[in-house]
Amino acid sequence: MIKNNKKPIALILGPTASGKTDLAINICNTIPAEIISVDSVMVYKDCDIGSAKPSKDILFKHKHHLVDCIEPDLIYSVADFYKSSLKLITEIHNKNKLPLFVGGSMMYFKSLIYGLDNLPERNDSYRKELEKIKNENGIDALYKMLKELDPKYAEQVNISDEKRIIRALEVVKSSGNNFSSMVGYKNKDYLTSNYSIHQFGILDEDRLLLHSRIEERLEMIIQNGLIDEVYGLLNKYNIPENHPLRKSVNYKQAISFLNKEYDSNEFFKRALYATRQLAKRQMTWLRSWDDLNVFDIKTSYKIEESIKRLASSL
Repeated sequence: MIKNNKKPIALILGPTASGKTDLAINICNTIPAEIISVDSVMVYKDCDIGSAKPSKDILFKHKHHLVDCIEPDLIYSVADFYKSSLKLITEIHNKNKLPLFVGGSMMYFKSLIYGLDNLPERNDSYRKELEKIKNENGIDALYKMLKELDPKYAEQVNISDEKRIIRALEVVKSSGNNFSSMVGYKNKDYLTSNYSIHQFGILDEDRLLLHSRIEERLEMIIQNGLIDEVYGLLNKYNIPENHPLRKSVNYKQAISFLNKEYDSNEFFKRALYATRQLAKRQMTWLRSWDDLNVFDIKTSYKIEESIKRLASSL
């Protein structure tokens, strides 16, 4: 039985290629814990190489929740992640194990700590209507609709930000309320009120080391068949043009390469640049993160020692 009044949850946050997965596996080898992936690409089936998903052998030996959950012609949202996580936390605690969240999708982590706005779920039929309007009249037509229905939010959003414009129109349609009036009313503090949350961050004090790791991993990803994987995905699934996967690092650049927008050298340069920019954004998030126990990439093994001590409460 877990002795504390609040059962523990551990979060490991870090930039891409910082060794989070290996660290989590080492932890699971020594204490009763189960990994919950915090990765917005690994959640999709058949997106193995481009997301640097753990091998089938590792996934068999060490259960990774929220990996290979959904086919890539569907969309997995932050809200989906949040709901799945709450269920998994309870299930893992019922096994007297530690829920161990590991990844680099910072919006997913943010939902765990700060909760979500109480907004309606996706309305796929209405989204199809909006897509038709956009295809026939351009994104300007959708922005004009938003400006009429919710002028306050329209002032805050970029006229070309299709994702946010569609979501705002969808909320207005489903709820009858302005998007701007509903944002901010959150299921705040649910996890922090009910669980003891321990957050560990891997920060890059040696940028050259992280950049070297990123480049080495990209070379391996390409050698392992990234282009073939993406070609197969595009032929197997009808992935919508506005799907987040098409904008994800490695997949976006591979799609452009397959569309003959640039050669293999330019493909590598762009994928490398995009990955480094992703790491930079992740580091920016981490530096502003509250209540984060920070470890340098060279001393991240100390996170393992800290999380092992949590096992005493199991």
